[in-house]
Amino acid sequence: MAGAPKFGDKADWGPIIAQGMPTLYDRAIHGYTGKRGMMPPKGGSTATDADVKAAVDYMVAQSK
Repeated sequence: MAGAPKFGDKADWGPIIAQGMPTLYDRAIHGYTGKRGMMPPKGGSTATDADVKAAVDYMVAQSK
């Protein structure tokens, strides 16, 4: 989506990962608006918090 970091792009994800996993989880679950754009809570899905955290873990692992 517009403003989202490209999956697997280390340069794109580096500054985001540096914010720490608690911040990434919080923003993924509750939503976030920043310089790059807006992400709705849970990406607009009805996923559980645990599923959202698992998705964040996967994206981060692929982007290190």
